[in-house]
Amino acid sequence: MIIQEIKTAFADMPYPGTERIVNDLQGYDLERKQIREGFSRYENWLDVPRELLLQERDALPLFEPQGFRFYLPAYMLFALEDYEGADMIPESIVHSLTLPDAGTKLYEFVRERLVLFSEEQRKAVLHFLEYLERCHTEDFTDICVGDWCSATPRRAIERWCRLVTDEI
Repeated sequence: MIIQEIKTAFADMPYPGTERIVNDLQGYDLERKQIREGFSRYENWLDVPRELLLQERDALPLFEPQGFRFYLPAYMLFALEDYEGADMIPESIVHSLTLPDAGTKLYEFVRERLVLFSEEQRKAVLHFLEYLERCHTEDFTDICVGDWCSATPRRAIERWCRLVTDEI
């Protein structure tokens, strides 16, 4: 089962430290400050309450690479255990795991996050994305306009696998 796979793959991950949760160390960005204060109370990602995950459902793009890797499994478990209750969390996860086109600044930002995952963690994430594609594909709009394409589980899988096989 995917839930147990995620729990096992991310079980021994050390807490990244408050300074590695979000990337605004000066505390000038109020949104990032709120995220850091909310998540820094939980040094075990399994303890993060669903209320905080819902409150910060759009926070994944703001996490530092270490914070992203540490708290992503909490978001994934919530989406698996209560898909409807997770609101927009599945979409946020897919968006955060979809590697942009190579050669862009955003590509390097996302790549820097994704290369931190161990092989076991990458497999768990891949199985999570495959689950979303298999069971909830209709919840993701697949459109492309010019060079831009929306984030879908299929696109995330294709780009995730490309990163894992070509660059790691």
